[in-house]
Amino acid sequence: MKLRDILSLLDRKELNKLRKYLCSDYFCTDPNMIAVLDAMLPELNKNGIPDKQKIWKSIFGQKPYEDVRMRLLMSRLFGHVEKFLRQMSFEHEHLHRLPLRFFRHHAEDKLFLQALDDQKQMISRSPIRNESFYDYQYSVALEEYDFLVTKKRQGEFNIKHISDSIEIAYCIKKLRHCCRVLQIHSIYKLETPFPFIEEILQHIEKQQWTDIPVLGFYYYNYQSILHPLEPNYFERCVEIYNDHEDQFEEEERRYAFIDILNYCIRKLNEGSDQYYEVIFNLYNRGLDQGFLLDQGKLSRFTYRNIAEIGILMKNYDWVLRFLDRYKLNLERQYRDSFYQLEKARVLSDQRNYSKAIELLANLGFSDPLIELSTRLERIRIFFEMDELEVCQYHIESMELFLRRKKHVGYHTEYYKNFISYARKLLRPEKSDIHYWRQLRTQIDKEDKITGRKWLIEKYDHRLNQMAYR
Repeated sequence: MKLRDILSLLDRKELNKLRKYLCSDYFCTDPNMIAVLDAMLPELNKNGIPDKQKIWKSIFGQKPYEDVRMRLLMSRLFGHVEKFLRQMSFEHEHLHRLPLRFFRHHAEDKLFLQALDDQKQMISRSPIRNESFYDYQYSVALEEYDFLVTKKRQGEFNIKHISDSIEIAYCIKKLRHCCRVLQIHSIYKLETPFPFIEEILQHIEKQQWTDIPVLGFYYYNYQSILHPLEPNYFERCVEIYNDHEDQFEEEERRYAFIDILNYCIRKLNEGSDQYYEVIFNLYNRGLDQGFLLDQGKLSRFTYRNIAEIGILMKNYDWVLRFLDRYKLNLERQYRDSFYQLEKARVLSDQRNYSKAIELLANLGFSDPLIELSTRLERIRIFFEMDELEVCQYHIESMELFLRRKKHVGYHTEYYKNFISYARKLLRPEKSDIHYWRQLRTQIDKEDKITGRKWLIEKYDHRLNQMAYR
């Protein structure tokens, strides 16, 4: 009997810890478990099968014996004992490896092999295939190896399986870390070396480990960040995510989702309009699945990004519904300001400039990128309202803001280029059509510029006016 066999392996100190474990409401809420354990202890030193009726009588007195209930109670206790064994050594070892080590140290080969088979089945059934999975697989494989070595079974050693598990886990961790750091580099212009990254990439390619979905995702994600002009890396990254998102843990799935969005947003900033629909669909999917919310809260940046994509697609009714629906999911201190900002953006895009500027008038943000975006919106609105002196003031104010802020990263150059072309729009004395055509061509060729679409619209309008004079 497995329950008695396991209990008999515990020494007095471990049995006392087990009793404390069962007495804890945190671990066990069934008061019968202590009674079953106490009734089982006298049976441990006896040969043969424990007398279940005697155990029943110790617990329930003269109450008629119920075999089904007795079996259920012992099964529950067995489950708690297994959890206790894991908990007992959790500080030192992998959660699921402990029962294996425990049985191996006590030379209980049969129990070890049964537990090993259980662990292998658990591994095969697990939908998750991230680095935690391969760490777990490595831990179990190492226990099997140690067991085989003690039995001196030559030719049965699982060396390659152990090596692959630990290397795959490491490669996933390494590439994921590199992707995170590269995202930070793009904002803060930092440099962090990645030792042996080229050797790791070559090893992954040689072993064809890009076919492992989670590892493949981070491999292609890393390559897409390094080679932004080669869309095949990003396309493969999205394909893996769409087909195998169930192999990521929930939090990891959220981070993967954000990695994809960051790439698409960067492409939008570069003027690649074909990514609008991709991002819009991703956001809808993320909202439906609920993993954009963290403990019921929606990041203010995510809230804004979703609204912006809807505005770019002219889906105003959807955006207004979204803003109202998720406003209360924002942190309290950001609700009104971000709600007003995005509502103003909708009104501005609908050319309702007077109402839009009312909402934007007193808004200010501690985040420099949100503040820059708000300032840019004011510039556009005042230009559209033909308030050119006020527009000029806000352009100068934005330039001063950029000089003061040192941690805006690559965005600085995008906004500086916007300022340069916006400032030229305020010079009506320039009447040479060739001058304006040259500027218009330069905007198309400019790699790093924000507000490109709006600038193109204004420059085209200026050229059309000149053509009909």
